[in-house]
Amino acid sequence: MPDIFIGRQPIFTENLDIYAYELLFRGQSDQNDANFIDGDAATSQVILNTFADIGLSNLVDDHLAFINLTRYFLEDPQRIVMPPGQVVLEILEDIEPDPPILSSIEALKNQGYTIALDDFIHNEKLQPLIDLADIIKIDITVLNMQQIRQHALQFREQGIRLLAEKVETYEEFDALLEIGFDYYQGYFFSRPTVVKGKGLQGNQVSILRLLAMVNNPVLDVSELSKIISTDVSLSHKILKFINSPISGLRAKVDSIQRAVVMLGLNTIKNWISLVALASASEKPEALSILALARARTCEQLAAAAGLSALDSFFTAGLFSALDAMMDQPIDELLEELPLDEELKSALSQRKGVYGEALNCVIAMESNQLSKIQFQNIEFARLSEIYLKALLWADHQAAAITA
Repeated sequence: MPDIFIGRQPIFTENLDIYAYELLFRGQSDQNDANFIDGDAATSQVILNTFADIGLSNLVDDHLAFINLTRYFLEDPQRIVMPPGQVVLEILEDIEPDPPILSSIEALKNQGYTIALDDFIHNEKLQPLIDLADIIKIDITVLNMQQIRQHALQFREQGIRLLAEKVETYEEFDALLEIGFDYYQGYFFSRPTVVKGKGLQGNQVSILRLLAMVNNPVLDVSELSKIISTDVSLSHKILKFINSPISGLRAKVDSIQRAVVMLGLNTIKNWISLVALASASEKPEALSILALARARTCEQLAAAAGLSALDSFFTAGLFSALDAMMDQPIDELLEELPLDEELKSALSQRKGVYGEALNCVIAMESNQLSKIQFQNIEFARLSEIYLKALLWADHQAAAITA
């Protein structure tokens, strides 16, 4: 089976609910770079193989999936065997709207597919595509805000929904929200703009203190139990999580002390950190899933490489999204946490073996193919680890928020 890289990026509504995921699939050569053996056909075949082998529901659950279509697909709609009710077909910006392509898109639309135009900049010759589009994606990095406003006004008058992509700051999100975009895609939720002098909210201060105590190397079980018991809601959620099927425990656990005996202190500390971070703010659930997926991927990368201290790799991945959850610079947050210097260096500067693992998982998220590497592990194995971590994170997040 050919190597397959699978990434996904959430697309949000104006209320920061997940509307869909854009799926990013790439085939790989032996050199593990971005070059395809046969361009459109290779990419298209990878998508088909992936759907057949993995299953759409395993990647997006009941959400929509945005799939980039190459010309190879559009030349023959028979090649598209994905469910029209759950797939949005993205027409790439470099596809010429000649009569055969327009006819094919119209046929796909009549089959029930939603049609989106990717990285769209208005041009009169593209009007036939606009007439067929349900959603237009606008890359906000190539237009100024006035041009974006003009595009939005024109397309909305035609009843087309608008998706802003490459949104990276809260200021951009607020401006686009005011313009009236329907959907939003980008790193604004995980790379927030930090306002000078902005302090943590009350619940975030409590969470940070809890994380500091939980990660104290000299913490004992009785102290940990006392910390948890001071917050009834948190205590209930943690015990509920521990007693969920994902823990693998057969006997019911009614105390933190008993959970530590049965599962081990490091496991309990990591799970408490998961629940605490999930409660840290009103950020999108996708951010919690991102942190969980990073944690699991880093842990499994270390396991595949035969490294020790798997719990520390897990912590590195989990805390890599801490700044996004708390809306504070990572260096300031790390000052409050009693992590060892190697972990802090990885989180702030991506140094050391923990930093190497973080760089690998972040490269997989963003599809930076040349940077997807860790400890000489084969690319196929890296892809497998990442996919399984995504599925694991979805299940964990469901258990935490239940």
